[in-house]
Amino acid sequence: MDISTVTQTQKSNRTLILGLGNRVMSDDSAGPVALDLLLERYELPPTVDTLDGGTLGLELLTYMEGYGAIILLDCVMRGGIPGDLVEVDEEEIETVFERALSPHQMGIKDLVAVLRLQGRTPEKMVVVGVEGESVLPGIELSAPVKASMDVLVERVVSVLKRWGNSGVTLKGA
Repeated sequence: MDISTVTQTQKSNRTLILGLGNRVMSDDSAGPVALDLLLERYELPPTVDTLDGGTLGLELLTYMEGYGAIILLDCVMRGGIPGDLVEVDEEEIETVFERALSPHQMGIKDLVAVLRLQGRTPEKMVVVGVEGESVLPGIELSAPVKASMDVLVERVVSVLKRWGNSGVTLKGA
């Protein structure tokens, strides 16, 4: 669905999956790459919208406002083992973006703060990410991050189902 045509009332009953990251900064592209894989492999229910948010940061506020649930797909650098999955609920999202990899991540930290200040935080919000190894210029994911993409996509599907989006099905199944 073209999310620009969804009304605020409609959004409150919907889930947004937002892929974040710069496609030309190696592992920073993990969010959009995982979103691409999800859409390639799964049929999503009509109540789930997706958006490649790239590196927009604060500009994403208008897209995110009003959704009842949001999944942020992103690469994180928390000092963990590259390729490890990270799932962080809304209360701790700022901790994920304490060490900003790129300008969009500083914007996401601010974006969550603005949503809270305005009392417009979605009922459910989670970061589902992967620990990165490199965010140097390049269009290829590092080996450990690339190896985690399937599991990252499955984690997103798991979150959707946990949140009651039972219409998620494998394409061709």
